[in-house]
Amino acid sequence: MEFDIYFISFLISLAFAGTIILLIRKRKLREQYALLWILLSVLMMILSLFPSLLDDAAGWIHIAYAPSLLYLLSVVAILFILLHLTMAVSSLTHRVIVLTQTVALQEQMLHRLAKQKGAPHTCESVQFTTGETNPG
Repeated sequence: MEFDIYFISFLISLAFAGTIILLIRKRKLREQYALLWILLSVLMMILSLFPSLLDDAAGWIHIAYAPSLLYLLSVVAILFILLHLTMAVSSLTHRVIVLTQTVALQEQMLHRLAKQKGAPHTCESVQFTTGETNPG
């Protein structure tokens, strides 16, 4: 049996989709981030099964060389993924800033309370992750 490029492309797309699903099941990748990757792999599977779709689409928008449309679609897909990831990083950065400010205000408030009560230890001796206090 001779393998052609379309069958190999379909197998690669199928393996990629399977990898994405496996990463989701192992909780290494969240569903919201995996959605674009799954859509891309499904699109690649469709184009692998029906390569004439790419030729037809290229003809509709007057692109003479159909693989050029594939490259264009690839660049656009990568840009969407980059935009999505940039939005996620921006959101996380904002959350880290708010969290850092909240922790700083909490530490300041604990420090003031410790001063008012005349406690011998300062806020720096409190371990927030374990709830234990360090002597001294």
